[in-house]
Amino acid sequence: MNILFLEKGGPRFIIPRTDRRFEHIVRILRKKEGDSIAAGCSDGSIGQARIGSISPEGLQLFYTPEIQAPALRPVRLLMGFPRPIQAGRILKDLTSLGIAEIWFALSDLGEKSFAESSFFKEKEYGIHLIEGAEQAGNPRLPEIRCLWSIDRACARLEEDETASGRHSSRLMFHPDPTSSTIAALSALEPPVTLAIGSERGWSERELSLLASHGFQTCYLGDRILKTETAALAAASIILSRFGFM
Repeated sequence: MNILFLEKGGPRFIIPRTDRRFEHIVRILRKKEGDSIAAGCSDGSIGQARIGSISPEGLQLFYTPEIQAPALRPVRLLMGFPRPIQAGRILKDLTSLGIAEIWFALSDLGEKSFAESSFFKEKEYGIHLIEGAEQAGNPRLPEIRCLWSIDRACARLEEDETASGRHSSRLMFHPDPTSSTIAALSALEPPVTLAIGSERGWSERELSLLASHGFQTCYLGDRILKTETAALAAASIILSRFGFM
């Protein structure tokens, strides 16, 4: 934890003893009353949280914002629903990288039970976003969307970008050696939308659909990667291209 994540509110906060943050602050960091800890708020501010008291109720903190955190990176990731345990790792790491939006959509070859799990339906993924923000030292969280088909995801993408007047470069990843690698693409400009399939990849129908919406096919080398590996590799390469890494 490189920053303590706080929800909007305050400036007084209570961290219950049952909260994992209490254990980290008191047992691992060994903070005492009067000590301060680097903190950030979901409103995008970064500052210091001073420990007012440690009681049976928990930690009483007083938060003082100092600066605004850097903005999230202009990258949107669209992917098929992964297994929930895998999705937790993906969300934590993509949040650490500063990805602005992460969209999950049920793909033709994807597993419907993943999309119907409580992890997604009850938004249990929230803790993974927070852990990623704490790791990065930036409290800004990505926007998460869950959609029931790639068709709907493409439609929403067109709607959103038409409304904003800001259209993204679009790449879809598929293990096809006849397509280009990211390194060979010279005309990319932010923002960028990256489409990565589920465990079984994209169907031929989805490849055609994505292409009709302006997605250019590219691949990540001659090895077939796990969804989480492909997501992190693709995002990292794009961030590096734009000077963020």
